[in-house]
Amino acid sequence: MSELAATVRATLAALAATDRSLKRFGAAHHRYELAAPVASSLALPADLAEFLATIGASGAGPGYGFAIDRLVQADAPWRSGVAVAHLGCGYAAVVAASGEVWFDARVIGVVLPIAPSFSAWYLQWLERLAHSQLPEHVPAGVCPLPNALSGFLGLREQQLGLASGTLGGAALHEALGELGPHSIEIAAESSVLYRDGRRVDPCLACARLIENLAADGLRADVVRPGS
Repeated sequence: MSELAATVRATLAALAATDRSLKRFGAAHHRYELAAPVASSLALPADLAEFLATIGASGAGPGYGFAIDRLVQADAPWRSGVAVAHLGCGYAAVVAASGEVWFDARVIGVVLPIAPSFSAWYLQWLERLAHSQLPEHVPAGVCPLPNALSGFLGLREQQLGLASGTLGGAALHEALGELGPHSIEIAAESSVLYRDGRRVDPCLACARLIENLAADGLRADVVRPGS
């Protein structure tokens, strides 16, 4: 077993041992498990091809876990590459033909390089996850979920005759409590992973928003899981 493989497997085992209820972002999907290695027939950067062939073909990884999607080309700085992870809200991590890893959330105007290689990106995720320091690539308030919640609460303020942004206390708790299980759906748009309209799971920023509003009455299961 290579040093990289040993590091990855040992770190995943340690992370799993400290999160048996799978509460970390994405853990309920990948469960800190890797699929058996397999050689890919795609033309991939060397370190990604080696990871697939010697460590794992899919599974535990950033976002909702990594998996090799089809080769894609796009009118984006990365030009051509392979999508390797859904990071929520239809946003993707893409390994470019050059080897760089890009965060692609073009629907909100964010497309940027986040790591020099797949191996660097994966090890960075392990390190940050161990210290509860997952990266925030999405600016606050730009996703559909916060916009939808703002619109919903704004309507309630109008109904109550309140100034914008002043809803709070019991009134806020009551309003958010009206949003039952799976009452909100997030649809992919302009995604390199999914067709427009496909139901997807929330990104890290949206997941944290839901957590932050829990004390104000918002249910943890308010968003319907991705299809």
